[in-house]
Amino acid sequence: MSKHGESSSSRPVGGPIDPEVMRAVVGNDAEMIRELAAEFLPGSRAGVGEVVEAAAGGVAETVRAASHRLKGACALVGARHLIALCMELEGAAKAGNWPLIRELAGRLDGRLGDVEAAIRTFLAEIAEE
Repeated sequence: MSKHGESSSSRPVGGPIDPEVMRAVVGNDAEMIRELAAEFLPGSRAGVGEVVEAAAGGVAETVRAASHRLKGACALVGARHLIALCMELEGAAKAGNWPLIRELAGRLDGRLGDVEAAIRTFLAEIAEE
């Protein structure tokens, strides 16, 4: 994002999550990975809801703070695309760029859906190991 709060078109390379990040966070322990996912999934869904609600209500500081918290949670599962989106939201909220905030907030649900599906696929794969 530029200093003027404009959205960049670049997206991180790779899938919705990086399983190696999850392994680095909790070790190569399937049970710990399942626990991490069990905490991440509902928490991140609530975080997206908070951002979307704040964007609809015009509360920039809540958009910024909730995006920051969501970004931190996403770092634990290597959700780089969602992290990038949260970073853009933080910047847009700081700049008070409401058209961009609304656009980006509208992308959160789909991006999180991709992450949730990727986590479920990864959990199924490690269950077979």
